[in-house]
Amino acid sequence: MTKAREWLREKSIVKQILSEANIIFNVLDGRIPFETRNKFIEDTVKKQNKKLYFIVNKVDLIPKDFAEKVKKELSKEFPTILYSASKKIGERKLNRLLKNFSKERKIFKIGIVGYPNVGKSSLINSLKKRKVSTVSPKPGMTRGKQLVKMYPNVFLIDTPGIITLETDEDLILKGSYLPEKLEYPVEATIKFLDKILNVKPDVLETTYGIDTKDKDSYQVLNDIGDKLNYKLAGGEIDLDRTAKKILWDWLKGKLNPYWI
Repeated sequence: MTKAREWLREKSIVKQILSEANIIFNVLDGRIPFETRNKFIEDTVKKQNKKLYFIVNKVDLIPKDFAEKVKKELSKEFPTILYSASKKIGERKLNRLLKNFSKERKIFKIGIVGYPNVGKSSLINSLKKRKVSTVSPKPGMTRGKQLVKMYPNVFLIDTPGIITLETDEDLILKGSYLPEKLEYPVEATIKFLDKILNVKPDVLETTYGIDTKDKDSYQVLNDIGDKLNYKLAGGEIDLDRTAKKILWDWLKGKLNPYWI
């Protein structure tokens, strides 16, 4: 589980960013938008009476009808913009919003917050039209706060990923933890596969070319390992290597189940 000391540090970062920013862009992973919400951030923004926008990133990895359903649900609470940093979906709308801010006679500092690996740095780079923030499928690559100027009076605040008191297994399911750091990657992957088999088993079938019908997560894990030819001496499936591969495919956007 995330250590209490680490969470105190995370809360300190959140409070600092929310204190400095006029507006918050809370970036979510479009594949799991509700699981990458952060209630601490939302509640703190409400208490401070500041404006928050949900930026639902990676919508190129999900069907349009699912993205619209997500937007409809999230918009009941906060203004929501569908976005894809890689495909420039929603870029014009977000740029128009920033331009409107620039017409005001005051300084706007916009805090870009969210879980590790939801695409905060990619969002900033796409808006800036050049690389000003580190992008990597590895969670946690943004180490410190960075101020990015968009207009003379509009600035984006790039921030490290914010997590709460959660287990490593929960964080890996949100794409916010490195598979190599897991003590038991097979157990975490079994939990992940359980979820996928309940909501989107076809994604596993198309990604790995396997049949999931009437199979449990352990059987599916073995089948994927066999398909990838990940084997130990003697022909036994290398379950650890297979588990990490599946989790890395999830982090990199090669495996794209989605759910609300």
